[in-house]
Amino acid sequence: MSDAAPTHSLFAPREVRGIVLGLTLALFLSSLDQTIVATALSAIAGDLGGWELMPWVVSAYLISSTVTTPIYGRLSDLYGRRPVLLASVTIFVLGSALAALAPTMLALIAARVVQGLGGGGLRALALAVVGDILPPRERGKVQGYLSATFATANILGPVLGGLFVDALSWHWIFWVNLPLGAAAFGATWFQLRRLPLPGKTPKIDWLGAALILCACTPLLIGITFVQRERSWLAPEALLCFGLGLAFTVALVAQERVAAQPMLPLQLFANRIFTAAICMTGLASMVMMSLVVLVPLHYQTVAGLPAREAGLRMIAMTMGTVIGSFAAGQAVSRTGRYRALLLGGTAVATAMCLFVGWFGLGHSLAVDSVVTLALGLAFGCCFSPSTIIVQNALPPRDGGLGVSCMMFFRLMGGAFGVAFLSSLLLGALPAGASGAAAEPAFAMVFEAAAAIAALAMVASLMLKEIPLRGRE
Repeated sequence: MSDAAPTHSLFAPREVRGIVLGLTLALFLSSLDQTIVATALSAIAGDLGGWELMPWVVSAYLISSTVTTPIYGRLSDLYGRRPVLLASVTIFVLGSALAALAPTMLALIAARVVQGLGGGGLRALALAVVGDILPPRERGKVQGYLSATFATANILGPVLGGLFVDALSWHWIFWVNLPLGAAAFGATWFQLRRLPLPGKTPKIDWLGAALILCACTPLLIGITFVQRERSWLAPEALLCFGLGLAFTVALVAQERVAAQPMLPLQLFANRIFTAAICMTGLASMVMMSLVVLVPLHYQTVAGLPAREAGLRMIAMTMGTVIGSFAAGQAVSRTGRYRALLLGGTAVATAMCLFVGWFGLGHSLAVDSVVTLALGLAFGCCFSPSTIIVQNALPPRDGGLGVSCMMFFRLMGGAFGVAFLSSLLLGALPAGASGAAAEPAFAMVFEAAAAIAALAMVASLMLKEIPLRGRE
């Protein structure tokens, strides 16, 4: 797609609604499979054995779906969204069938890798297609729907996983993807036929793609070692981080000379793109960490049972959904986004400090207000960020820009959970609970506030430029 040939005018409102429905389904599929397995792990391990390999059932999908995200974005810019998205759905459904039929834990982990290879494309391209069918000024509502879909999948995943295990078997958490995947394939096949293909034959930077995989995979595996060993200085983690750094240097060298680089370095010369990437990565560090730490705080410090701790997280999740919708509407109506990001990061900083200083679990009303405010803040951060990135880049780089944003968001979340969890475990006395654990949690929430403040600084660096319309 050239800079001068936007495709927004090709699609009537009725067609846009049909496309968005298909994209929502694709995004729901990829996001659901990141969380639906959590409540089924014990049943899977009890059936297949291999308890020591159980964490890799989750990590395999997370790693493969994350590292392929920027590659899918670039391929879709070069070959077109529709064929690459169809390939992603096919790979994801194939991986789901293999996972449902897996006879051993190792076979299941391998199938989860295949699933992730497809899931990375579903997640990246669902956002990129919106940039093809709507101008930036009109994308706010749709981005709100997609952000809400992502949050809803995170809520329903553990619930559906538990229901399938109790009522049927763990195999059904994968079988259910086949009809859903078929519906997503059909919607993509019919609804996106009118998307134009790139005009010239692309030259693929396969070495760059391989180096992206080689650079990112060790980093994510290193994070899993940090979480398992509870230390950033674990030898396995240091080895993985060293490999990741070495391949990153090689990746930068390759992309500087490639004719059509898989990851064009000039994108990072765009200050709006870079600031938006930094903001969303830092905000994701805080949000994903709080999803883990807040329930743990409820149980360890406040002494609440796991069921009640989970119920008290509903306010934050609903806040994220509402914030995403509201932010999307506001961007579409006003064409402005900077105030939303500043407000969201400022509220997140303030609420993290509040939790660090006063704690949670004392009052249901206070907990609901604080966690709802956190959810609203994150919704205001994430929903506009996709629009900002696409508006700042030429249409030919739209898919890559969005996939890079999603990649850094996922990497930020993974590093945030590892960093703040290891900080907590390093400061928490063995077996401590109640008042004895409170200082350790206070320190962690204050660290989260510092990260949110850095996200606010990145928001300040964002220059607000007019959003492109159909003209």
